[in-house]
Amino acid sequence: MHSTVIFSEKATPASITEFHDILSNDLVSIKEKWSFEFKTYRLTVKNLPQGSSKLMHVITFTNRDNQSVIIKNNSAIVTSPATEGVQPSLTLNGCSAGTLDTFDNLLASKLSNLWTQRQNIKGDFGSTFKTTELTVRATNVFSYGGFKGLLIELECEDDVSDGEFEQRVMKIRHLLDDMLTGEYRVCSASMDPKNRNLICDLAFQYVKVLEV
Repeated sequence: MHSTVIFSEKATPASITEFHDILSNDLVSIKEKWSFEFKTYRLTVKNLPQGSSKLMHVITFTNRDNQSVIIKNNSAIVTSPATEGVQPSLTLNGCSAGTLDTFDNLLASKLSNLWTQRQNIKGDFGSTFKTTELTVRATNVFSYGGFKGLLIELECEDDVSDGEFEQRVMKIRHLLDDMLTGEYRVCSASMDPKNRNLICDLAFQYVKVLEV
């Protein structure tokens, strides 16, 4: 499976409608709505080892079972929402206090002396388009209530080569070139194909296009 994430700060809130219109000739179906939330935290500790980043990113995807990906120093951890009770064995052996809490809440309530939130970016109620070649997700992006740009996520489930996938991505990029003014940021999965993990790949791509 292949993926690419594209982000344009030059777009307007109406760009997503125009993008839908130019895709209409290739549409097979319109699928579920989706959202994401992208948070950046900064470590307040000084004198870190050389090469260690002070930034940590948490990206949550509603269309992927509300899973979150935590990225720090080019490593990723995938977490699931706390929807079920904690296993009794974890409480008994001291691994859990028996409470259900999200990672964000833990940062805010338990680790606020170490981590401060630097950025919060959201894409709400985005559209999902199925074309003959790709699944295309598009959403307007906001930061603290202000419009930030247009984000497009491209996914290919077909068993195609990297070259074939890139050709499909270029078709979408040509449409964007005709529609948008100015440059946009693009990031494709760059991990070892034998060890690809879609949600982690996507999270790294979101960091590359959204973190400036």
